[in-house]
Amino acid sequence: MSAADDTGDAASGTGRGLSYILGATVIAGGIGYVIQAVVPAFTEPTQYIAFSVFWSVVYLVVSALSGIQQEVTRSAHPRTDPSAPGWTSLARFAGVAAAAAVVLVVATSPLWAPRVFVADAVPLVAALALAVIGYTLVAALSGALYGVRNWPGVATMTVTDAALRLATVAIVLVAGGGVAALGWAVAAPFTVAFVLVWVVWGSRVRSGLQLDATPGRLARNSVSTVVAAAATGVMISGLPFLLGLTAGGAAPSLLASLILVITLTRAPLVIPILALQSYLVVTFRDERERMMRRVLLWGGGLLVLTAVLAALAVVVGPWVIELLYADRYALPAAAYAAIVASAGLTAVLCVTGPAALASGRHGVYVAGWLVASSSLVVGLVVPADELPKVLLAITLAPVIGIIIHLGGLAVPSRNSAAREDSPRSLTD
Repeated sequence: MSAADDTGDAASGTGRGLSYILGATVIAGGIGYVIQAVVPAFTEPTQYIAFSVFWSVVYLVVSALSGIQQEVTRSAHPRTDPSAPGWTSLARFAGVAAAAAVVLVVATSPLWAPRVFVADAVPLVAALALAVIGYTLVAALSGALYGVRNWPGVATMTVTDAALRLATVAIVLVAGGGVAALGWAVAAPFTVAFVLVWVVWGSRVRSGLQLDATPGRLARNSVSTVVAAAATGVMISGLPFLLGLTAGGAAPSLLASLILVITLTRAPLVIPILALQSYLVVTFRDERERMMRRVLLWGGGLLVLTAVLAALAVVVGPWVIELLYADRYALPAAAYAAIVASAGLTAVLCVTGPAALASGRHGVYVAGWLVASSSLVVGLVVPADELPKVLLAITLAPVIGIIIHLGGLAVPSRNSAAREDSPRSLTD
């Protein structure tokens, strides 16, 4: 086969992959959106705050552990060398990572769980531990599927997990279950989804996976991606959790309204890009010569779309919230535009981040997300009126991260290309 044929096949595979992933992301994102929109209708504001904070904590942890998926994606390739590390090494790494994550969550829970979970602290921390184990397995398997370009497998995992969660949450709501029961309904589908997808695709992964790193190297590389992914989670999934911790004397109605509007208006822009992180890493890694052009094109397109949606949000946002929830949740019209703008900027940050990671600039990747999330936290704890400081913090933080990522990518690296192109040592 000629080089041109190879290029054509790669491009075709990438196109098919994008179709699978976008389709699965639309379905899964829609399901998550339905859950987030329906639960407030079945609960009072105080109950909704408790549920949304638990959901936020779960997906903050999930966001952190998605760093494992990103590093596995970068390291995984179709098998060509029978002696190279494969699924057994990856499973060993995933087991150790899951155990470490559970210990960290449980050990630190006395510091924060009683404050945010109140009377349901014990059952919700237990549910969170189950979610940690299940998602670590999901991250390892999904990363392997991404790396070997098994797009149907990736799509199956995405949709299966979301569909199971919709079913379990619906059952609990219909049965009149409380916040603790909803917590278990959110957490359990991770493990079930892993088992179901492994039954279908496991044999192909076991026989077809090759890693360019040992478990030790995976662990070392994953430290930076997990730190950056945790910072990502702080800015996106963990935002309701942060608001719950830092709101202080804010009225429950204002806090509930902020959480609801942020969740519903940011999701359409941020969640699809966030779901494409591993896909972007693979695409940028394999077609590095086109990376910067794509970053600027996609980032510019997101900014234009954001401007349009922010203008529409001023008119449409308050009307939709009033239609769905009557007068139980409300914010000033201008707040909707600021929240949508912050979502678009965060989505751009979700494009520049994978570009830095794919080009081997782990330090730049981590710095962008870490400084952005730190800026967000600082902005939220500054003593000021609750609504203005929240809107300012969520808008400025991603701008800082974007500047760091683009600045790092603009500086030529003498070592990253050589390091990525040369064979990695498998002896450490």
